[in-house]
Amino acid sequence: MLERSAPPIQAPPAAWRAADGDVVSIRPIRAADLALEVEFVKGLSFHSRYQRLMSTRMPSLEELRRFTHIDPERELALVATVRAGGRERQVGVARCVRETSPERAEVAIVLADDWQGRGLGTRLLRGLIAAARDAGVRCLTGTALSTNDAVLALGRKLGFRLAADPRSATVTTLTLDFAERVSADAE
Repeated sequence: MLERSAPPIQAPPAAWRAADGDVVSIRPIRAADLALEVEFVKGLSFHSRYQRLMSTRMPSLEELRRFTHIDPERELALVATVRAGGRERQVGVARCVRETSPERAEVAIVLADDWQGRGLGTRLLRGLIAAARDAGVRCLTGTALSTNDAVLALGRKLGFRLAADPRSATVTTLTLDFAERVSADAE
């Protein structure tokens, strides 16, 4: 529960063109996206699902429903979709959630296996960072398996500080403190 009200985390819909010309729609997730989310998660390889959830389990339908029925006052999920076979297909999602402070939020990202390494993660996470900053978030944090080289490289690229999690030898914490970033940019 947030300790005080804060502006909602919002982002306008956008389009992004991958290097190969594929056009991706990036927009806030909606409750009506449950079927897309279910199909997306079921389509992730075991490895991708494990890297994101840090577990071998498949999320329950109730968890997936929660992922699409967000509280706009405290969270934002940007979903990336493409048109395939005449219908919309989800290829990625990045989300941030304010937990107890309106100035701190946790981030997470996952991409369909065939969209990894194509620049979509950078585009999604940049959009999420901008939306969070505009809503008054001052610090973003996330966790990743220490073997998740792609997410760790993405975090470094976008200015996150990486540190071993003192509670787990297999987890790395990623932190993006906007005040630190402004100081570093000014130097």
